[in-house]
Amino acid sequence: MTKNLKKKKPERKSKRKSRQRTPTCKFWSFLILFFVFISTESASAQSFEYPFKSGENARYGAYYNWHFIWVQSGEVQFRADTLQYKQQEAWHLKAVGKTFKAYDLLFSVRDTFETYSNYATFDPIYSRRVLNHAKQNSVHQYWFDPASGKIETQIRQEKKPVYHASLTAPENTFDLLATAYNFRKFDFNKLFVGQKVPYRMLIDRQVADLFFRYLGKENVKTRNGKAYRCHKVSVYLLQGDFFPEGEYMKIWFTDDKNHLPVQVETEILMGSVKALLLEPKSLKYPLTSQIK
Repeated sequence: MTKNLKKKKPERKSKRKSRQRTPTCKFWSFLILFFVFISTESASAQSFEYPFKSGENARYGAYYNWHFIWVQSGEVQFRADTLQYKQQEAWHLKAVGKTFKAYDLLFSVRDTFETYSNYATFDPIYSRRVLNHAKQNSVHQYWFDPASGKIETQIRQEKKPVYHASLTAPENTFDLLATAYNFRKFDFNKLFVGQKVPYRMLIDRQVADLFFRYLGKENVKTRNGKAYRCHKVSVYLLQGDFFPEGEYMKIWFTDDKNHLPVQVETEILMGSVKALLLEPKSLKYPLTSQIK
């Protein structure tokens, strides 16, 4: 059985304080990260066939709940391909998120996430994040060296000195985007309701050991009228610019061989945000979880 991580739950008072400091507009740029959660030691150790193939493409709608009304304000596009990278076969994972032009005056987001991972082991090789948020732009780059257990880090932000660091990376450390795809290999049917599963993720300038909790099965209906049988999990996140510390994010994955994220939802200062599957293409397996 996977060993639980012991995390002290934050007090309710501190959670409210954290939410007040959270900039609302940043949540829309974080929609890409909605699918970036879990890389577990147990999942990595098992031998799984990839539940996705080269060419898979999935489009999600980004919705904001304003006074009990869900409004779509942007989209996120995910794509997985295989190619040759630095003389080795690799996965090229890419996610692009943007707000609609009608909302640019309120909060403009044009973000791109890219990861190159070893095809056989799925270990990250290189990761890049380009974040364009109105007046706040930054470029995050990470070079992974499994042999030395190090991650060379470079972060460029407007009007700030360039940040350089060499981080220690324990085994099974994944960046944001590689974690999202790696997690889809996990066998949810072997988990019991309430079980905690640890995961290790590179977050900006640190490597964090966190966990997710399995919540069981649940049906989800998307905005386009389609419904799916799903596995539901809650994700423990560290306090930062986007979320207070705690299990405030919920994710639903298809109950079939694809384990495709269908819905992600979390609370923010002035309501809540949600990402919903709109259009999946070139999936490896049939969407047998879809309810007819």
